[in-house]
Amino acid sequence: MERLEQALIEAKEANAAKTEFLSRMSHDMRTPMNAILGLTALTLDEVDKPEVVTENLEKINSASQFLLGLINDILDMAKIEDGAVELKREAYSYTEFIESLRTMFETSCREKGICLKIGQLKNDYVFMTDRVRLNQIFFNLLSNAVKFTPEGGTVVFQTENLQIQDNIVSCDFIVADTGIGISEKFQKKMFQPFAREDNAVSSQVQGTGLGLSITKSLVDLMGGSMQVESTPGKGSRFIVSLCFEIARDKYERSSQVLNTDFDDQILADKRVLLVDDHPLNVEIAKKLLIKKKVSVYCAENGKVAVDKFSSSSVGFFDAILMDIRMPVMDGMQAARQIRSMERADAEKIPIIAMTANAYDEDVKMSREAGMNVHLAKPIEPKKLYHILAEMLRKGGNAC
Repeated sequence: MERLEQALIEAKEANAAKTEFLSRMSHDMRTPMNAILGLTALTLDEVDKPEVVTENLEKINSASQFLLGLINDILDMAKIEDGAVELKREAYSYTEFIESLRTMFETSCREKGICLKIGQLKNDYVFMTDRVRLNQIFFNLLSNAVKFTPEGGTVVFQTENLQIQDNIVSCDFIVADTGIGISEKFQKKMFQPFAREDNAVSSQVQGTGLGLSITKSLVDLMGGSMQVESTPGKGSRFIVSLCFEIARDKYERSSQVLNTDFDDQILADKRVLLVDDHPLNVEIAKKLLIKKKVSVYCAENGKVAVDKFSSSSVGFFDAILMDIRMPVMDGMQAARQIRSMERADAEKIPIIAMTANAYDEDVKMSREAGMNVHLAKPIEPKKLYHILAEMLRKGGNAC
């Protein structure tokens, strides 16, 4: 009987948590969507006023970025809860790590009137870690620090207690601020998904309530620990303790970052086969490519793409931009068929996956299907141009 009652209580709690989740997600997703739809309608009514259009588009972009961040956080949380997050091992220098933090936060701190202090170690250690997830941990913590620190305040990042033993480096990463602080009551639940403190300041700041939960989960996944010291009105101090293996092999800085300096002329007059079944996606990608004087040929599914490629003369197409999920034939099948063709350009032509499938497993599957690079939607124009230019320059061997 007791077990039945306990099961009933747990079921009610689970149902309440689900209801709260749906309610909060409905609110959080509708808020930026309302802004996007409302501002779009206002902009259409005032197309003859460039300054108004520009201002509205900037606001639409801001709301879109927030919505995208929310979607990414939900996907990350789902992957973590399913145990689907796999950490990569790659060489990452401490100097490059620090530079990434400066790049992300110097401008926003300067605009807000916040003093940003980032400490540098005397030696540039190179350690093995998942650079994307490590950055994500401290981007989340520093983003919160900047959000909740008023003008004239200070945000600090520093490394303390560094020790090396048997090729393992351990240290404490400190993120501290002079912001609004965190109440003792909220500190007890701050790492729960969707938890947000209800006060006059935090209610005015956009956030998903997932950042700290994701951060704590990633720290745990890396075998580390995280502590919080905070006093309302005086600021917060997060201490993240992690261990890394020191890289033994030769390390090439930014080895996985595409060269962002390229001559626009490398794209001019190139012929690209754009494969996507969504008309709006096609229209956007086509306009972006035409801006760089690329000749664009479209295919609405993988079957049409295979037919167009096979019927073209050898070397006619310089690259293929391939969506994954399409009717008739998906992008994976199309890439495999193209790679298996007995013609000189079938193995070498760059095939770039352009898809909303953003999980690591999707990236792996697209590579196995014969695609060179996986570019997640929504497409960032500069990233598209850089990747396409690099692929063309290296003849399909980039990344």
